[in-house]
Amino acid sequence: MNVVPFIADNAADALTQIRSKLGPEAVVLNVRRLPATGLSRLWSRQRIEVLACAPEAVAEREIAPSIPALALLDVRDVSGPEFAAEQGTEDLSAITSRRANRFSMPALVPGKWRSAALLETMGVTALHAERVLDELKRIHGDRAPESLGSELALTRDVLKRFWRDARLPARGTHVFLGPPGSGKTTALCKWLTQASLIEGASARVWRLDVPRANTAESLSVHCEILNTPVERSWNPAVTWPEELHFVDLPGVETSDEVAFDEIQKLLSIMPGARVTLVLNAAYDSTLLQNQVRAFSRLPITHLLFTHLDEETRWSKLWNFVLGTNYSMSFLSAGQNIPGRFLPATAELLFPEVFRAS
Repeated sequence: MNVVPFIADNAADALTQIRSKLGPEAVVLNVRRLPATGLSRLWSRQRIEVLACAPEAVAEREIAPSIPALALLDVRDVSGPEFAAEQGTEDLSAITSRRANRFSMPALVPGKWRSAALLETMGVTALHAERVLDELKRIHGDRAPESLGSELALTRDVLKRFWRDARLPARGTHVFLGPPGSGKTTALCKWLTQASLIEGASARVWRLDVPRANTAESLSVHCEILNTPVERSWNPAVTWPEELHFVDLPGVETSDEVAFDEIQKLLSIMPGARVTLVLNAAYDSTLLQNQVRAFSRLPITHLLFTHLDEETRWSKLWNFVLGTNYSMSFLSAGQNIPGRFLPATAELLFPEVFRAS
């Protein structure tokens, strides 16, 4: 592998150098800050070193063609002097082929729909499974098709009827909130990196101390690498350029009524903001439903699920399609940035047996 080092003042400068020498599909392997030495450290701005190589040199790594790895930054330890980045984005087929399908077929009873029982094996609650079954019977009648494959196909089509597309605009304000441990700040960094380095969008970030001190120093450091401005207070009187605005709030416990009141006041001076509730998909469905219920007092517009590398049954997320009025924006897995950060689709939530039917 021919690894080429690039020294730059910021991420934009590094991106220009890499594209000029290696082309637009180059793969970034590592990003780190270079410590200033001697007396120059008193006045010199720290520079960054980026290790990159041509895409053909890493074909065996299965880098996703739809997400050029030009932005593979990692903020798991951004407080240290080095910013190690693992190379490991994956395409959809690689992700789904390794996901376990904990799927047991219910007994065949001629003429009886098995869809409700099938959905429950996927992690869908009995209440929501019955809702899908009622819709199946309304459209196709009380008698199920003889072929299981046909029944699976009909069930899949009905589930898609409940799906709501996120339809995220290229500009506007996105507020990230969620309970502690949801991976909210990492998800913001992933979205910011894709928007800035892959889509070429202009962005700005707010790291706000509402309802308490926002200690996510990693966000500020990551923004510094991307040359993205970071604001520490929201002034509704200021008119900002038409660009992507990301607002990061500290994690909130579901029982913290004072915190919810403060966030509600903040959102009231952010007209038109889209509010994303970030949830840890590895948690039990009942706990996740309780968290959604607690945050529903706020004007949530989208759900974003993280930690999907720790959860094999992505299909349990249908509970939040069937049980809420929110659309699902992204599905995030792992700590690599941008890593696995996929636009949410109905197909991603189907077990393999549904996609094959």
